Amino acid sequence: MRASIRFALLLAVLALTAASAPAADAIFNPGVLHQVRIVMDPADWRALIDNFRSNDYYAANISLDGTVVQQVGVRSRGKGSRSDTKPGVKVDFNKYVAAQTFHGLKSVQVKNLIQDATMVRERLSMAVFEAMGVAAPAVSYAQVFVNDEYWGVFNLVESVEEPFLQARFGQSNGQLFKYEYQDAWDFSSKGTDPNAYVPIPLKPETNKDNPTTAALVDFVQKANNAADSSFVGDISAYVDPRQILTYVAVENAIVENDGFVGYAGMNNFFVYQLAGGTKFTFIPWDQNTTFVSADWPLFQRTDTNVLIRRLLADPTLKQFYVDAIKKAVASFVNTSWLGPQLDADYNLIRNAALTDPKKPFSNDEFESSINGLRGVIAGRAPDVQAQAP
Repeated sequence: MRASIRFALLLAVLALTAASAPAADAIFNPGVLHQVRIVMDPADWRALIDNFRSNDYYAANISLDGTVVQQVGVRSRGKGSRSDTKPGVKVDFNKYVAAQTFHGLKSVQVKNLIQDATMVRERLSMAVFEAMGVAAPAVSYAQVFVNDEYWGVFNLVESVEEPFLQARFGQSNGQLFKYEYQDAWDFSSKGTDPNAYVPIPLKPETNKDNPTTAALVDFVQKANNAADSSFVGDISAYVDPRQILTYVAVENAIVENDGFVGYAGMNNFFVYQLAGGTKFTFIPWDQNTTFVSADWPLFQRTDTNVLIRRLLADPTLKQFYVDAIKKAVASFVNTSWLGPQLDADYNLIRNAALTDPKKPFSNDEFESSINGLRGVIAGRAPDVQAQAP
């Protein structure tokens, strides 16, 4: 890392502000407006901004709520949210220092919140997934400073990688894939060649050099080719029908427009093959296009996905799916459970959001979007109840 007087002074300040370490998951406490301070060579920060579509890493030191981690890797992150005005970044703690972690975390995602004028959708959405029993990344809020310059309000999001898998599933040696959007894929068969599925649209996140693909190919083939009469039993060797239907039911309850049955095909998820078998489970990601309307059909686009369409052809599973949506809105997506969380998040970040100099929307748009979200949350349960009394 190149040195400068200002840079050295900032490093000294960070070292002096290091405090006793918080609990392992303290940075994901949603009731705290966390503080992230990144110190890096100004020329490197400029290069990251100028080349924001690149995944090149730059060396930095970082302070998270006063705890300093030195020599981390920082790179631009995101797909549609990539930005040269308010860059989201991935912080990789062991990029340059082997086995370095932050309270057991290998990395953390610092998301820039430029696609959601409320700034709260992702945190609220993941809370509903978790409440419904679907493992989801932890999310919190932070003010981010780079070389002492305030860059605004961001989300801190737990990376879906080995520590997440170990915490949620009690293992981390299975095969994890991240879905990379491609050509509105709907789980249709692409044939039996693993190269048709890996690394696009399913990018290996574990066992990257030698990913396990046989069960994945079999899963897709069974979803497409199993006989109707035996479909549920056959597909249950690869996925728990109730797990994936709960997942899609939650996306319906929170009105996710760009998810597993999104407007342009599947998007925004990880899929994990549990070690020692052929079972897969689905993990949500990038839930910031949720709550688009209070009114949303219960079976919105479910017929556009091979796996979901065939599962819902079973009357028992179809009723399970409807009941899961009803449970989600009756218990969680309503003014009693989610409303207070929205108010708490809003009150937590409001002042920091109003002074966020990099956000691509006005303060009036922030306030009106929060009010609009309140209306969606209030109207979601009555809409579901009207469709499924």
